[in-house]
Amino acid sequence: MRRAVENGYARGHETRARIISAALTLFGAQGFDGASTRDIAESAGVNAPALLYYFGNKEGVYLACVEHIATTISNHLATPLDAAQVMLAADASDEELIEAFRSIQDCLKRYLFTSTEPDSWRLFMAREQAGLGPLFKDGQVSDRLQTRILPMCSAIVRRLMGCKTAYEESMVRAIAITGQLVSIHLTRQSVASALGWKSIDADRVEQIFYVIDEQTVTLLKNLADKKRVSKS
Repeated sequence: MRRAVENGYARGHETRARIISAALTLFGAQGFDGASTRDIAESAGVNAPALLYYFGNKEGVYLACVEHIATTISNHLATPLDAAQVMLAADASDEELIEAFRSIQDCLKRYLFTSTEPDSWRLFMAREQAGLGPLFKDGQVSDRLQTRILPMCSAIVRRLMGCKTAYEESMVRAIAITGQLVSIHLTRQSVASALGWKSIDADRVEQIFYVIDEQTVTLLKNLADKKRVSKS
């Protein structure tokens, strides 16, 4: 009996995962209005009632897609995020905090550019970030999109700048620094076209990583230097 329950749970989890995967692709390609629950169910290899059973309606599927992305990224970055939290609590040096920020960014960039799963997210996230997603009650999407990445990066920036720095400023700076990576990931084809590249192969990915890392270190060190000058 227990095995039957476990097998049923496993099949249910697999079915949900297939529906979310199909929905991410179709929502990205056709938008929320253009992708029907029937299309999503057919692409996932399930019937429409199964989709409604697991998610309630199309809005439920969309929210599950958002939550899947946020949860996957948060889980993948758990190690560098936990390490950064320890450093902040231990009052680490500026140099250590900069390395913690770099570790977070390095883990994120290698996941985004070397894992195959984020490829199916790009159009979906581009639409959502551009405000082209469906309208929900306040907080429904933003709550699910929350990860530890920006708050942690903002906390590091704030410490580098001095704890009296306004939260809003440190968050904007964290968004700007991490945004250079995310924007290239979301607009990969446009970036390749602008550079005259037919594709972004492994060597070109490393070139992008080098530039982003160099700029990140320069920006973070500049913030720390300004703090030291203001104290002198």
